[in-house]
Amino acid sequence: MSPNDPDTTALLVEEAAPQQKPTLEPRRSEKLPEAPPENLPLGNILVNTGGFALAFAAWVVFGPSIRFIAKDLHLSVGIATLIKTLPILVGSTMRIPLGIVADRIGARLVFPLLLLGCGGGMYFASLATSGTQLIALSAIIGLAGATFICGVQSVSSWTPKAKRGFALGIFGTGNVGAALTTFGLPLLLGSLAWRGSFRVYAVVLAAAAAGYWLLIRNVPRSGPAPSFRDSLRPLRTLRAWRFGFYYMATFGVFVATTLTVADIYIDGYRVSVKTAGMLATTFTFSASLIRMLGGKLSDALGARLVTRAALLVTAIALFPVAFALPLYATVFLVFVAGLAMGIGSAGIYRYIPDYYPDSVGAVGGVVGALGGIGGFFLPQLSTLIKSATGSTYMQILPLSGLALLAAGVQFVAVRNLSRSASAENDWNAGASTGGR
Repeated sequence: MSPNDPDTTALLVEEAAPQQKPTLEPRRSEKLPEAPPENLPLGNILVNTGGFALAFAAWVVFGPSIRFIAKDLHLSVGIATLIKTLPILVGSTMRIPLGIVADRIGARLVFPLLLLGCGGGMYFASLATSGTQLIALSAIIGLAGATFICGVQSVSSWTPKAKRGFALGIFGTGNVGAALTTFGLPLLLGSLAWRGSFRVYAVVLAAAAAGYWLLIRNVPRSGPAPSFRDSLRPLRTLRAWRFGFYYMATFGVFVATTLTVADIYIDGYRVSVKTAGMLATTFTFSASLIRMLGGKLSDALGARLVTRAALLVTAIALFPVAFALPLYATVFLVFVAGLAMGIGSAGIYRYIPDYYPDSVGAVGGVVGALGGIGGFFLPQLSTLIKSATGSTYMQILPLSGLALLAAGVQFVAVRNLSRSASAENDWNAGASTGGR
């Protein structure tokens, strides 16, 4: 990577001097949305956040319920694990094409259609009689995860640049939907069983879809939507994919922890399903709400510092859980790691609207997809480690390891970019003095 490479220059601005906000001039062929108003669009933010929270609750619905489903339908461990994690994979990968669609036509239509599709999947899942049926329906339920990028597109398009970190941080608190499921679903399971609980989710999602359609509007455009080629152009940059890897180690680890930590509490510490749900909620709830602070910190300090600190804290906090600490210590460490994950997730998304204002959906889709893919594969890897070692506590190691690896990648990238910047400055100084 040469210092004179345009992508390298952009990387230097972003990584080496995060407080410097680059000025992006659109190409003459591009028609951007009209500038958003200067006030924070609270109505838009709250509706998007609420819709995403309900979608997220459905996205992780198999975490607390799969034990009951597997027992009822006599599913193998492998099939049960696939059903639990497949929604994460589908929702994550679909963020890329649906993010591009949201860039072109806006979120007002795409978001409620995803809610309706997920709600339909929830209802028909309540009628399922086999693992094969549930695998197919879990993929449909996974569409809920793609609502995230639609919300990012809607919120960022209505929010002034200086406040986008805070606005997206508020929207990111929609992850609290995981807490709705980890805490509320065990209560529903006790009174309605899993089939009745899924029908409740279906009704709520349908109502949310109607509410979103009635309340949300797209930002008016001053010209035609960006072309498909223009939407994809930013994906050629290394920066977009590196952000995705960092998001895999924050949000992806958050999803994986949501899906596995209850197993650690139940199998390792022998607590009840309801107690495990309450303990897991201390993690999911705090990790979601802290994203507001993560957005604020990213506005003030820059995404680089916030992301690096979050990755290191996540890795350090989760690692000791593998050694069967007392229950109170494990709950506390998972809580601390959750705070770091939430802050880091907000930090990573802070810069996307600044660097890719006309491709928020496409770039944010890739970043979100990689994060969700981590949430799919990490529980699979955790299950393998649990089987190989016979220890339920060891499930946490892949999650801690990925966060540490991402911190290392960022450190190396920043160091190399700093060296490139120094070399470029020396070359410019030599050129300006005639080589003397």
